[in-house]
Amino acid sequence: MNMKKIIYLIAISLMVGSFTACEDKLEEENHANTTQDFMKTPKGFKMGLTSIYGTLRTMYAYEEGIHGLMNPGTDEIKPNMAGSNRTTHIGNYHLESFNTDNEFPRKLWNDSYTNINTLNFLIENAPNVDTGTTDLTAVERDQFLAEAKFFRGFFYFLMVEQFGDLTINTTFNTEPRTSAVREDMLLAYDVIIADLEDAAKGCSPSPQQNSLPSGRISAAAARHLLGKVYLTLGWVYDKDAAKYPNNPHNKYYNPSKAQEYYQKAYTVLNGLVTDAPGLGISLMPKFADVFDENNDAPSGKNKEELFVARMDWDDDNVYGGRTTLNHYFVNGYDAYLGERNINDGRSYSWNNPNTYTYNAFNNRDKDTRYQGTFQMVWFATKKQNGGAISYTINGVKESFDWKLTTVGDTAIYYPGYKMSAGEIKARTQHRGDKNQYIIFTPDAYNGTGIFPTITKFLDRTRAVPNDNSDRSYIIYRLAETYLLAAEAAYKLGNNADAARHINVVRERARNKEKTVAGVLDVKASDITLDFILEERTRELLAEHCRWADLARTGTLLERVKKYGEGNAPINIREKHILRPIPKQQIDRVTTGTPYPQNPGW
Repeated sequence: MNMKKIIYLIAISLMVGSFTACEDKLEEENHANTTQDFMKTPKGFKMGLTSIYGTLRTMYAYEEGIHGLMNPGTDEIKPNMAGSNRTTHIGNYHLESFNTDNEFPRKLWNDSYTNINTLNFLIENAPNVDTGTTDLTAVERDQFLAEAKFFRGFFYFLMVEQFGDLTINTTFNTEPRTSAVREDMLLAYDVIIADLEDAAKGCSPSPQQNSLPSGRISAAAARHLLGKVYLTLGWVYDKDAAKYPNNPHNKYYNPSKAQEYYQKAYTVLNGLVTDAPGLGISLMPKFADVFDENNDAPSGKNKEELFVARMDWDDDNVYGGRTTLNHYFVNGYDAYLGERNINDGRSYSWNNPNTYTYNAFNNRDKDTRYQGTFQMVWFATKKQNGGAISYTINGVKESFDWKLTTVGDTAIYYPGYKMSAGEIKARTQHRGDKNQYIIFTPDAYNGTGIFPTITKFLDRTRAVPNDNSDRSYIIYRLAETYLLAAEAAYKLGNNADAARHINVVRERARNKEKTVAGVLDVKASDITLDFILEERTRELLAEHCRWADLARTGTLLERVKKYGEGNAPINIREKHILRPIPKQQIDRVTTGTPYPQNPGW
């Protein structure tokens, strides 16, 4: 039996005790006892932890994973406005189809509790695993134990962000249960913080030290997440009923506790950025370098990575699996080029930015993050007879002829700013033997197929245009550590330190060829919550954190109503501050008190 099959057996067998409750109608052979015995061995202990790493690929690679929960339906991203894919329901807060039986929250709930139960087994049994053989040393065992604690904190934090109060299991369940208690989320935070503190002490210091294999958890990743947890808990205590009347967390309001946790967050996050050089961690020289395929794990070139989900192993290796993320943000360029190509990607057009997002990328002549985030030029791959495209500019419907006569010449150009019809025609209509190419300005963006592609996840190494990707996915990186530290400083009333941290990130983004150092620097007086959120847009757009950012800061309803597009600003309600507890979970609880649902669901 190869390693991948063993890991699959581990994951499936341990599911028997993973859920808080389970229907007892299904009858099948239970391999759990055999698997538990195996996992008490040195090889089994290591493989059990490896199975946890393996589950990251479905969480971060698929539409119904973290992507669908974090990106669409925010102030930044909307689902395709003419589409009916699964993300449309949650991204538009559809009042019927986004319900308690929606697959997106259900996947996170089930995946997390399955993994937490496996981790509980590993943590409980770690002291008893034999370290007297060559299969596992005591040092390795302690590192793996720390990694297991990181993951338990990681999954519980994802859950508490989305659902609030939770069932908290810290011991291994050997049998399914038909009863469950939903406990105050502060108890979950106690578990999360204790686990991450242990992980920060027990893991290897950084991804770059001790020859840590790419993708493995380090103390740096644990410190980053711990700082984010402290910051989130500070916000939990900072929502008074007067300012946040409909927020389910306002019952916790305690200003002194809020300041206590903001200070803890700042101490941890500032400590990490201060220690980073000695840990071999640094911002990449250019913003675009972060997303260059040549710098992906496992190359070791991306020193900014703190935590990476590996997608690049083939089917005979332990992480095997591919991602479809490379398709989601690709526009409908192929309608004009006449075909798809590897460089420009497969045009799902499932998600595209709101107007707010484009506007947030200001100072584009000085700040490289717009060019590093959006594709601006497409080149002709075949000759096309063309025709005419039209869209409204300044209230007048304008029409522009296009024809592609020269392969390799510009075919489509998205300048990212508005132009007059005269300017467009002057640039495109009289080019001799060259292409009469298409210019799409923001006036043309239609929320379906016409919008600039987000390039962060494109994969130009695939064999054919329709291929899914083996690219690794960056879950945490150092630039976010700086921005989280800035947010903590701002909440402590220290705008000078907030500006200092933000300016490090902005200096990296500066166009070094055309500007002088400091030209993008902001002052303490510039720092507001809106500015911090806009800076996170410029740096972290589409990186699977926006819904949580807005939920954390209590701005979800406000900003979706103000900046959202499509049906999201119309449909969003107070109940959407938390996700629905999956109906599947509620139905499983058949003994004792019924399992509570979140308000409004």
